[in-house]
Amino acid sequence: MSVKIQQPTGNDWPLFLRWADQEGWTVPLREQLLFQHQWRPFFFSLTHNGKTCGFVSAVGYRHSGWIGNLLIDPRCRGQGYGRKLFEEALSFLRQRQLKRVWLTASRQGASLYQGYGFQQIDTIIRWSAAGKGDTLPKPSQAVLHCLSALEQDSWGEDRGDLINALALDSILLQQRENLALLQSGLDVWQLGPWSRTGTDPRQLRSLLDAAVAATPTGKHLFVDVLASAGLELMLRQAGFVRHGDNSLMYQGETPQLRGVIALASFGSIG
Repeated sequence: MSVKIQQPTGNDWPLFLRWADQEGWTVPLREQLLFQHQWRPFFFSLTHNGKTCGFVSAVGYRHSGWIGNLLIDPRCRGQGYGRKLFEEALSFLRQRQLKRVWLTASRQGASLYQGYGFQQIDTIIRWSAAGKGDTLPKPSQAVLHCLSALEQDSWGEDRGDLINALALDSILLQQRENLALLQSGLDVWQLGPWSRTGTDPRQLRSLLDAAVAATPTGKHLFVDVLASAGLELMLRQAGFVRHGDNSLMYQGETPQLRGVIALASFGSIG
């Protein structure tokens, strides 16, 4: 059996996107471009006798890494390819001597990751709302390094590389002690990362409303919120609809999440 794990070829990307669409996954254009260019070494494909059977990503930052995009051809499942790709991603990140590795897991996949020492620390809930496209947010007095500093304090690790990679064509939103990126896209818009130091619910709602108002009409705004943030009622009142949840899991040093509201991606890169 000739099984190889390597960086994808140009012909592999349409295949990955087609399988992702079949699974109902949303892969923002910005993330696609990152993996096809500057983050190409962080994306892997598995081939068997020359046929592509699956994919996985393993993004390494300064002190932590994220495993995501584990996707197997539906016709090739049940043959151990998913486990091979996951072990390759985990080995790749371990070589970087990171403090911890993160991932989000479905209910079906959580038990597999627990077998590798991953523990659940929170639950990620996906919400979406229709953009109103009627108001541009007021220019924020914050600058990007303020968001990076807040994220580092909230997560207990440096997330500057991730934030800088996503900042292009994004809008920085601020409501006093709340900072977030509103990421634009051809397909969908996303609110995140989003962190806070204060507890005033009016600031949270103001930032949420500003994001919806700035999202163009006809586009959907998504946000992956930590359950521990306690925003379900507020999100429903703001017109958001719940779509499902996944477990936020880690392996390595125990993190101390403080004031984290939403992820910067749909679970694949942080």
